[in-house]
Amino acid sequence: MKAAILRSPKNITLSEIQTPLSPRSDEAIVKVKYAAICGTDLHLYRGETPAKYPVILGHEYAGEVLMVGQGVRNIKPGDRVIGSYMASCGKCRFCILGKPQLCERRLMFGINIDGSFAEYMKIPLAERVLVKIPEELDYRDAVLVADTFLTAFNAVEKALKPGETLLITGLGSIGLSAALAAKIMGASTIIGTARRERPIKIAKELGVKYVLNPDKEDVVKKVMDLTNGYGVDASIEASGAQKNMKIAFESLKPGGKMIQVAIPVEAITMDLKYIIGLEKSIIGVLNPGTPPHIERALKIVKNEINSLRSIVTHEYSLDEIEKALEIMDKRIGDPIKILLKIS
Repeated sequence: MKAAILRSPKNITLSEIQTPLSPRSDEAIVKVKYAAICGTDLHLYRGETPAKYPVILGHEYAGEVLMVGQGVRNIKPGDRVIGSYMASCGKCRFCILGKPQLCERRLMFGINIDGSFAEYMKIPLAERVLVKIPEELDYRDAVLVADTFLTAFNAVEKALKPGETLLITGLGSIGLSAALAAKIMGASTIIGTARRERPIKIAKELGVKYVLNPDKEDVVKKVMDLTNGYGVDASIEASGAQKNMKIAFESLKPGGKMIQVAIPVEAITMDLKYIIGLEKSIIGVLNPGTPPHIERALKIVKNEINSLRSIVTHEYSLDEIEKALEIMDKRIGDPIKILLKIS
């Protein structure tokens, strides 16, 4: 089979390797139809996030089950599936506490086990990873749900209640998905920050009332003006940039919550005295990535799939993986979400 193997930072090769065709008891083999490039893949490609080299990159995928191990009961050959970015053990203290994303033995596709930029994937602990795609969704749409939308939805769910105001700093694929999730969940006013025309246009289509450019205006002052000096109830920081983290924190009302969903690539310096003085809080949030969470995300977004689809700006074949990563890395053509059509 063909697979895009990351051998070291900025060193990815499309190689012919042996197709995995002998699943163990708890495993499934999936024929990948679509994969998607995530910001984490870009961090891995650049060497900003460590990986176990060599590894097949990618953790967003939709495909057809080819075969399953004898211990797999709820997934069968022929099923159309999407799945989590990781496999959790279900037995460690964090899994038992309902925090599988913190699993002590988690297997992370494209990081410490082979991922989705390949014609076939071997899925360990398949019943803890895979979810059937509803009939009304095709592979191209479904691939956006398990990681991109669920990450955003989980952040929004942690951030606000219906009727509250929300600021989203960084309107990339996660930030735009968070805007859609916030609209679905009944946010009263959504404010976003962006510098480029394409995300600004998409954000307004997704329900963002005000899009502010941090290079051209004082975003914190503008947010305070828009909220009568009060500040937003919550913010979601979806860029990982220090400037945006500062904006997201300082724009909060007293007692407000900042949800950090993007991974900063360098150490961050912030004045945190208002965590005490104004009881503001910063909460890091990871995608929980379990089948029940994915199923819930599918149910919530299925009537808004046309809106979610708007974040896709580019599509390439697996043979074009180097070009796709270069476009993402150098931001050529204003990319937001890049899909890979595998088969």
